Amino acid sequence: MTIRYSPLVRDALDHGYPVLALETANITHSMPRPLNLETMRAVQEEILASDVIPAAIAAIDGDAVIGLTDEELERVAYEPGAIRVSISDLPIVETRKLTGGTNLAAAVHLAHRAGIKVCATTGLGGVHRASKRGNLIQESSDLMALSTHPLVLVTSGVRPMLDVPATLERLETMGIPVLGYHTSQFPGMYLADTGYEVDYRVENASEIADIARARDELGLGQSLVIANPTPADLEMDNFQARVSEAIEIAAHLPERDSDDTQILLATFEEATHGQAHRLNTELYRRNVALAAQIAKELATTPHYTD
Repeated sequence: MTIRYSPLVRDALDHGYPVLALETANITHSMPRPLNLETMRAVQEEILASDVIPAAIAAIDGDAVIGLTDEELERVAYEPGAIRVSISDLPIVETRKLTGGTNLAAAVHLAHRAGIKVCATTGLGGVHRASKRGNLIQESSDLMALSTHPLVLVTSGVRPMLDVPATLERLETMGIPVLGYHTSQFPGMYLADTGYEVDYRVENASEIADIARARDELGLGQSLVIANPTPADLEMDNFQARVSEAIEIAAHLPERDSDDTQILLATFEEATHGQAHRLNTELYRRNVALAAQIAKELATTPHYTD
């Protein structure tokens, strides 16, 4: 698969400047227009303001593009036929010249190939609760990607409706450390505490970078998951009631080919009357800010200068 880089990202990678990888399925499939484009533009400006280079990753006409130009970002955000690209889709995307936003698994794979060490997202995929479709258990490709690519991922915990203890058990089985930033509790996006503990607590970006370097020296290939807790003032009121409402809405939808994650995210947005999108934006910005600090700690040249 051809990988194209923006001039800014290529220059940063060549000179050891800090670079931060960003998935793009959030703007093609998770946020409504024009909020999707506005959010990504604002986030990228904030990353640049912290002397770090943003590297939004997408597929455009079959190529993997790392570091979208503003024109490419707008195209991906508004492309009518944009697909959600997971890691298993990459060879098909190449041969069929498709365009779409990368999910976390695909973004992690491409970021690793490019030599990018840090990625940020909102909520991590994981093990789903029993599906209404025959009680089959689904598991996000995020977990396998994190088990085979040694990046640092900053997240607000797991997405709503996931099975938290089962997800944490899978992370442990795969050898993926979960570190709580200023917390010993595992967050759940809209909740600061899901009732489960993380493996270790960390206090700053420098400590996280030291752990990442120690992992690399040991030859370990797993990502570090940094759980960045949701502040109390951003926690969602009546969260469990909203989750139950979203599940009830989804149960009455006709059967379709889309996976349960996308269906439940859409119904959760309906159940929260738009609050979920607003919170997602704030959580994303917080995670990006922490990830940018970590990227600077891991960079050969910590500050990008134009």
